[in-house]
Amino acid sequence: MSVDRDVANKLVAACKQLRDELIAMKEGFRDLAQVKGMGTLQSGLDLAEKFSKKAVGGEDSLEKSLDSHIAVVKEMRAYFQACIDRYESVDGENAATHAKFEIPG
Repeated sequence: MSVDRDVANKLVAACKQLRDELIAMKEGFRDLAQVKGMGTLQSGLDLAEKFSKKAVGGEDSLEKSLDSHIAVVKEMRAYFQACIDRYESVDGENAATHAKFEIPG
């Protein structure tokens, strides 16, 4: 499979932007780790803890979901960058090969 170099460059930039946005989201929701205001009854305290774990530290927390998305975007960016690197490598090899030939004048 191959990807056009210009398309790959745009995809690398888009992956970087998305990764940066996901990281900013992750940093922005840290305040949700300590949900308050559910009262003093045990049911309120339990609910506050449940919502806190939905943000950070729980089995299916937003934190884990964002980490997973960040990892996938990182892999995508690496793939598209590899496409660019391969294109440039082949382009350089072709230029070097053609430079060896003399064109009759």
